[in-house]
Amino acid sequence: MFTTKCKKFKGEIENYLRIGQHYFDVKIDRAFCSLKIKTWLCRSNILKRDGYPASHLLLVLFMLPVLRLNTINTFCNKQWYQWSGARRDTFYRFKHRAYRWRSFFYQVIIEIFRHLGLDKDPVQDRYFVIDDSVIAKRGKLMQNVSFIYDHSLGRSVLGYCVVTLALFTGNGFYPIDFSYWFSKTCHPKSPDKNIGDPRSVSGQMSYEANCYSKPQLAIRMLKRATSRGLRAGYVLFDSWYAWPSFINEIRQISQQLHVICRLKDTMTQYEYRGKKYRLSKLYQKVKDSFRKSKRTGLLLERVTVTIPGSNENATIVFAKGYREPQQDTVKGKKKTKEPQWVAFLSTDTRLQTPTIIRKYTKRWSAEVFFKESKQLLGLGKEQSNSFQSQVFATTNSFLRYAVLSYLNEREYKTSTGGLFEALADGSAIITYARKLWDFFRGLFEISFLKIFELFQIEDDFQPYFSVIDQTICASAPFRGCET
Repeated sequence: MFTTKCKKFKGEIENYLRIGQHYFDVKIDRAFCSLKIKTWLCRSNILKRDGYPASHLLLVLFMLPVLRLNTINTFCNKQWYQWSGARRDTFYRFKHRAYRWRSFFYQVIIEIFRHLGLDKDPVQDRYFVIDDSVIAKRGKLMQNVSFIYDHSLGRSVLGYCVVTLALFTGNGFYPIDFSYWFSKTCHPKSPDKNIGDPRSVSGQMSYEANCYSKPQLAIRMLKRATSRGLRAGYVLFDSWYAWPSFINEIRQISQQLHVICRLKDTMTQYEYRGKKYRLSKLYQKVKDSFRKSKRTGLLLERVTVTIPGSNENATIVFAKGYREPQQDTVKGKKKTKEPQWVAFLSTDTRLQTPTIIRKYTKRWSAEVFFKESKQLLGLGKEQSNSFQSQVFATTNSFLRYAVLSYLNEREYKTSTGGLFEALADGSAIITYARKLWDFFRGLFEISFLKIFELFQIEDDFQPYFSVIDQTICASAPFRGCET
């Protein structure tokens, strides 16, 4: 049973809902209720037997970036008891414990899709997106950190690699699963890797990260997603994953699941008109046959080939003039030369040539997701040495993005970044009001103390002071919330 009562938070939320003051915490608290966060926590066996409920701790940790706070220590030092009376050790124990976060996150995502009526949309308008991102860490003593090559920096950094599976619905982008990946190269001062038993909840994530490659992790995530009823018409990924074996494994999961990806020139040979060619040699065969597309403005040419390792046909589209959306430039990084031509592969040979290009460009939503998650939602900012805390922090960042995308699709119809800024501005108003009242409350407390001493009043002034405090809090724009 829970030993700490939090009725005050819930009562204030109900009061503000009744009088119609819809601030940012009300919206998030209402989203937590409608998505049954507390129910899915319980069904995933994420419970706090003593102290504050798990739903309360998760909500406070969820709100930290919106409150412009980086750590739990910063939150506790501010003593914002209107939000939570829990101490830092309570939050640390909650983050460090091995819970079934993957199972919980899937339940929340499925609930979001149920509210949005995703099953009513054609499956061809939904896309699985596979991508990975490097989370750099400075701490050499963190569990399981290793050197990961960061393509955006052009060098290896100490940290983790997070392989992510997401679903693009046309109106929103939703992360649905992730896996860590460790390299074999570690820092000399780092402790030995702590790899757990794959049969246990605490060891499953670290075992997968150490024993599987990134394509294998992506295949496992695709199988988990489809087994839970999540469907899409296409899988999108960049040239790093574009290996024939990887494409063939995806096609074996479901024949209704097609692949659209960008290709790179490797030693892989594709069969074309009875002969086998490398990608660059195949380009030489068709370079004089390019035609300009009115829909894309690009010079395009397509060929039908056989994928190595299978008897399945696929379409390769060569394009001239294609450019990826502009990325943020890193200071000191050498600019890469734009290629003269690029190639894309689609296992759905029925698609028109411009349609293949248009569908592939939806993969860029993954880049936007990682950028906003790192800049706004705290992805990669966890400072704990515990690997379980890192897993929770990534889950919490993905949960923030999914809930904000849900609110955005239901109410705002704007970008996720714009929605975050609107919520953060609301928190700034409440934070300023709270600081102002804390100043006057201290002034009133000293005044009461001096008045009672001057007139030698033996009664306790705290009851009088509590009435004033409750009256001010009932009419001022600051409060906390509890799901």
